Order: sequence, then C-alpha cells, then structure tokens
Amino acid sequence: MSYRSVNRAKSSPHLAIAVALCGVRAALRPFLRRPNLPFIAVLVVPENATDYYRRAASNLIDDPTNVDEYGNDRTVVFTVAQSSIDARSVYDRVKHARQVVVVTENKDYLPADFLAGADLISEIVKPTPDHFLAAARDAKVPGMTRSHAEYFSTKSLDAILVSVRPSRPLLSSLRQLKRMTAKPAEREEGSPKPTSMGLEDMHGYGKAKDWGLQLASDLRAWRDGQILWEDVDRGALLFGPPGCGKTSYARALANSCGVKLITASAARWQAKGHLGDYLKAMRSAFAEAARSAPCILFIDEADSFGDREVGGDPDHRDYRRQVINGLLECLDPVEGREGVVVVAACNNPSGIDRALLRSGRLETQIEISLPDAQERVAILRHHLRGKQVEGDLNSFISGSVGWSGADIEKLTRDARRLARRRGVPLDEAVLMDAMPPRRTLSGEELYRVAVHEAGHAMVATILGTEPVVSASISRDVPTSGSSRALGVTSFAQEWVGYRNAAYYDNWIAMLLGGTVAELLVLGDRADGAGGAPHSDLVVATDVATRVERQLGLGVGLSTELGYGDRPLERLRSGDPELRHLVELRLKTQFSHVKRLLTGKLYQLHVLVNTLLAKGSVDGDEVRSIIWRDEEE
Repeated sequence: MSYRSVNRAKSSPHLAIAVALCGVRAALRPFLRRPNLPFIAVLVVPENATDYYRRAASNLIDDPTNVDEYGNDRTVVFTVAQSSIDARSVYDRVKHARQVVVVTENKDYLPADFLAGADLISEIVKPTPDHFLAAARDAKVPGMTRSHAEYFSTKSLDAILVSVRPSRPLLSSLRQLKRMTAKPAEREEGSPKPTSMGLEDMHGYGKAKDWGLQLASDLRAWRDGQILWEDVDRGALLFGPPGCGKTSYARALANSCGVKLITASAARWQAKGHLGDYLKAMRSAFAEAARSAPCILFIDEADSFGDREVGGDPDHRDYRRQVINGLLECLDPVEGREGVVVVAACNNPSGIDRALLRSGRLETQIEISLPDAQERVAILRHHLRGKQVEGDLNSFISGSVGWSGADIEKLTRDARRLARRRGVPLDEAVLMDAMPPRRTLSGEELYRVAVHEAGHAMVATILGTEPVVSASISRDVPTSGSSRALGVTSFAQEWVGYRNAAYYDNWIAMLLGGTVAELLVLGDRADGAGGAPHSDLVVATDVATRVERQLGLGVGLSTELGYGDRPLERLRSGDPELRHLVELRLKTQFSHVKRLLTGKLYQLHVLVNTLLAKGSVDGDEVRSIIWRDEEE
C-alpha cells in the first residue's frame, strides 16, 4: 500500500485545514501526480496561517512510515517563521529527505542558497469562497452556501477553527462567529486599571523601591534634557515569591515616573498562536512601547521564556531558541529603544537565559522579599483604606509571618465583609476573626521545632557557611489553607568570589543540622525536613547532585545540566551511580554534623531554651551562646 493511499484513509480534516488543503493541493499538483518524484517546494502562505498550511501539506505528503533504511524521514514538512533562523538547521532538516515542503509567510526568511535550489516557490493566495465550498465537501460540513462561503472567506482560519465544530450545525457556527466578531476587541496590550498610587506610597519593596525612585528621578532629568538616555537604566528583573506584589510595583513605578505602563507576558504572546504569531505579538508590544515612549514595558512570567542552554528534545530547544533570539532582538535592537524601560518579573530567576540579563537588557536584578513585621502593618493599614484599627496588632503580626502583600490584601477584604455582615465597625477584633483559624502547638511540638531550628543555627555558625541573622519559632499554625514553616532560620548571604566543594558540603551540613539535632536531643527525627520542594532534605539532595554532576566538584569531571522542571531529579532518576554518590555525600555530612553537635550539646540545649522563652533570637545571641564556656 502506498503512503498516499494511507493518507486518504484518514478521517475528514477540520474545515480550516481543508481550506488550506485547497491551496496546497493546487501548488503541489505537479508533484502529487508522481508519488516518488523528489522535490523541494517553498509555500509562501497568508499571514497568521502557517500552521494550517503546514498541517495541510503534511496530510498530502508526510507519512511516518515512509523512512529509508537508516530511519531517516523521506518526506519532511516544516515552517520557518522568522529571518534569524540558523541556515544550518534548515539544511539539517532536509538533507536525508526526498520530498520537502517548507511553509513560511515570507520567502526572504529562508537562506538565499536554499531558495535558489528549490524546485517550486509558490505564493498561495488568501482563501476564496470557492475554496470554502470545496473544503466543505472534503471536511463533510453540510449546509455551506455561497453566501456562507463569502462570509467565511473574510475571517481568519483561527476564528474558523474555534467556531466551526463537528458537533455544531454550520448555521450555529456562523451565528457564533458573527457574535464573536461583533464584540468590541479586547485591549491586547495596555496598562491595567489606572491608579494614582506611586512607589512613594508603597511599603515592603526595599531595594526595588529605591531603584524605582531613582529611575523616576533619572527619567525626569532625561526629559528635561539634563542627562542623555545612555545615563538611564534600560531595564530590570524583579523576582520573588508569588503574591509579593510585582505587578503592583510595576503600576506604582509607572505612576512615580509619570509615564504610560504597557503590560505583556509570555503567556499572552504565546496565546496569539504558533511561533510566528508569538514573535509577531512580542514585536508588536515593543513597537507600541516605542510609539508611547517614554514608557514602562512590563513583561510578566519572564521565566517562561526559558534558557537556551537547558537541554530537552530538539523541537522544543529550537522553538525556545527562536523565542529568546526574538526577545533579544527586541531588547537590544540596532536602532536602540530610547525612552522605553523594560521591567520583567518572575518567581525563579535561575531559569532565565543569561543573555537576557546582560547590560543594556534586564541589567538590574532585584529581589522582592516577603514583608517583615513593620512592612506588614504598613501594608495592612494601606489596604484598610484609611480606617484606623486600634490596638498594637501583635496578634496580626505573629499570625501573618510569611504572608505576602496579596495575603494581607485578602485579609482586609475578608475583614470588611465580616464587618458588613455583623453591622459593626471594622476593629481589631473583627480583623482577628477574619484571619484564618489557627492551632496552638503543644509543648512537645514546640520543643521539637525549637530543637530543629537551633540545630540549623548552630551548624551554620560553627562552620561559618553564612552569617545567621535570626532563628525563630511559631507557637501556632493555620489549620487550613496554605501553611508555612513552623520555624525559620535566616541568613545574610555574602558575596563569594568562588565556591569550592567544602563550601557546598558545609551548606549541606547546615541543611541537615535540624534533623540531626532532633535525633540527638529527642532520639528520633520527624518528617518536617522532607516532602516539599523547598524542604531541608530536598534542597540538600539537590546541592549534592549539583556538586557531583553539574559543578565537577565530585568524583568525576564530566558535567551535565539536566533539563525539564526538575533537572537535578531527572539526572538522578536515570543514573544509579549518581544516586549512590549523592547518598554517600549526604551521609558523610550527616555524620559530620552529629560529631559537631555532640561536642556542643550543652550550648544546643541553652539555645533551645532561649528560643522557647523568647520565640526568636538574633545572630549575635546565637554566636554568644555557642562560643561561651560550657561551665557558664
């Protein structure tokens, strides 16, 4: 059976694909008459429709069973969506194939040498009513009339794909499409609801606030002709946990700078369609920003763009490379982008391609941390909309440790709702009633938490990994919703020129300090050190994996980066030897920590009792307890 008879046996295509088939079939007709004739055809298709014509061409010639004796595809169909595609990647795709169809919106996207050797370069016209009438027969869509076809021919294939469905009569699809197009177009790129609040009025942003106010000052000086554009920061990357207020920051920054805010995101651009549409939407956002200069272009979900150095299957890697290359062109165009400051935001900056963070692009990286006690109170009072809540708010402060600004905003919403329902003013009692219910830890539970945090703080101080800022424990926890850690030990991360294996071993030891302290003091260890992405044992296992496989600081010199959302876990899952080396490194540091803490059990007990009495201790107090004489 020939591959062409196999294709005829397929189910009927969607109307949008069938329309594209009409144009492709007409262009490739000379080659379709001779099934084994080698050829290279370039189809230049209407705008925003490359994916439909690629699928149509695949229906005609592409057959997964048609391979040579070496397993190479003899028929290849692919799209070229931008001019910056690597010429070598084009030749690599076609070097083993006998029949090749390249679908593109612009033939100039392809290398000139490739075009010179093509057997056919065909401009496919926009679908006509006749195409829709013929496509309706192929797609088995009953009820297509000339007037219907004329209307459909004025719409995009994307709109037809969404509206025309096998389960819906054609007339209903037509009415649905007319309703869709009658609605006012949504604003594709633009600022959120305007707000008069500037960074000056915001709380909890730390260094990000300082940078933003300095940018506002520089933009005013630039507009007044006092400084050149070269003296203004080009962009910044904001990163921090979800809910820390990155989007609110962008709105306030634009207000402080007195400029328009244009919002965009990787997801919004990708939702426009295939790769060509994605890149077009990206360039459109930057073009709008250029027209609106001076302005702030805010790009959310920046970690969605990925990293070209991260592995993966070739198709995804090529897609990611073209997206990042397109973004680099927009961030650093030949003509410059005077008047446009790009601010991007993400949760995890480690997944961002390094080239995006170079000078002139997202050159300043700023972490937005969760607010401290004073900042939480300020954020609360802001969201209370001027209402004064009497009292010291200590219950709110202790119950909101680890909360983001978004969590506090939700609390004020719930509190206002509760006050309305009760018909009373919003006071501290109502505010506390609106907070999530909490459970007080038993004495035994609290003691274990204190032992665990004391172990972290002691090991970090003895080994000198990072200076301890504080250690604290919580006496109560939420009974529902997202929970937080029962205890926290925080560090002042210092800049280090280089890190050797000993540094990483000490960091692993610090992570194991809590569970080892439990074992020494209580005789067993609980499950609080594992089971979550950021738990002690999970992080320690990842650090050990990096040492052994990514950094070349372990047994071997060869390195691998892994790929996917959990690249280190993927490396371990396929390598028994790596798992053995990681386990050995963890157990070595576990034994090391046992020896350290066994020699300072007295100080460990003193630190535990201090934590129980005060709830928290600062780094100086931790160091004082550890190094005092045992007789004291």
